[in-house]
Amino acid sequence: MLGQYVQVGVEELASDKLPPLLRLRYSVLTDAVADLGKPDEINKLFVGFQQFLYQPRVSI
Repeated sequence: MLGQYVQVGVEELASDKLPPLLRLRYSVLTDAVADLGKPDEINKLFVGFQQFLYQPRVSI
């Protein structure tokens, strides 16, 4: 999914794209809910992780 983001841009990870992306990974959305949590939690995680995509890496 992130590779597609790099190729297409930020629109690829818009919230309205989440259900089709989940269907690509899971045969039915109930399987996604079983693995990832309630739909509102999945959406929150999906949107929340995007803030880290362009943060500079910190060397250890």
